[in-house]
Amino acid sequence: MSKGTLTYVTVHNFTSAEFDELVKHVEIDSEQFFEDVVPFKREWGSTAYIELEDLEHDRRTDELSFICRTKWEAPVDWLRGSSSTHYFEDKLILAAMVNSYENYVHGYALMNKDLLYEEVLLDVDASVISEMYERDEVDEVDEMIWGPIGRFGESCKELYIVPDNEGD
Repeated sequence: MSKGTLTYVTVHNFTSAEFDELVKHVEIDSEQFFEDVVPFKREWGSTAYIELEDLEHDRRTDELSFICRTKWEAPVDWLRGSSSTHYFEDKLILAAMVNSYENYVHGYALMNKDLLYEEVLLDVDASVISEMYERDEVDEVDEMIWGPIGRFGESCKELYIVPDNEGD
């Protein structure tokens, strides 16, 4: 079985107090996390099942991050549904979907059930990635994938996160 599609999710401005609240009410160590946050499966769209990997909260940056493993597509409908729950309301959610061949990457920015922005970040023939791995160009493949993801994240944060001091 292939490793499936991985979607790397970051919820921005997610405070320690909000994380403590999430831990009290949501099973954060298993796939139950997805049903606890978005309990109505009709809000999941075509995604029938999501596996959870590596849920972490960084108290220094106030970011909640986790990885979703699905069979084919990014769980965009689940992300939309989660963005309107009291757990993630008014939070910028950035997601980067990397397909199983690592030759296609798609970025998503969501908030309050709105898909604010999406962009294809990488789209190359699978043979290109395969040949690079055969030549042991792992660092180059990583840069092809993670460079555009990083730039997408930075530009979305600039567009959609209002600094605390801006309202003063």
